[in-house]
Amino acid sequence: MRARLNALRRYLPAIAVSLAAIGMPLLSAFEPVRGDEAAAIFPPGWSHADVVLATAQADLAFVRFGALSNIGIVRIVDDASLTALRQAGALLLLPPGALGGCLLPRDNFTPFDTNASSIGIST
Repeated sequence: MRARLNALRRYLPAIAVSLAAIGMPLLSAFEPVRGDEAAAIFPPGWSHADVVLATAQADLAFVRFGALSNIGIVRIVDDASLTALRQAGALLLLPPGALGGCLLPRDNFTPFDTNASSIGIST
């Protein structure tokens, strides 16, 4: 019994760091949507067309596609907009920059052109 407690104490810092690394990004799921845009996450397997149709069904303006085909960034007018999106099929509504920006397409966060030829590197 004592040996198990000692082993647990030895691994406790690693367990705590692992839980924090996994849990901290998930806290953004509880962040309220503020501002004029929201990332609407629809069921897996939805196409871009499905996302645009659901946004239109909610009578909201579509801004751009997200990182995956089932994510759309939409213009939010008020709290009723969020309810309308949920009724149209959105599973989760988050601020677009939540989860470290993972909901947005990668090129939205590229601070410079990563094309090798544009910086003088021949491929």
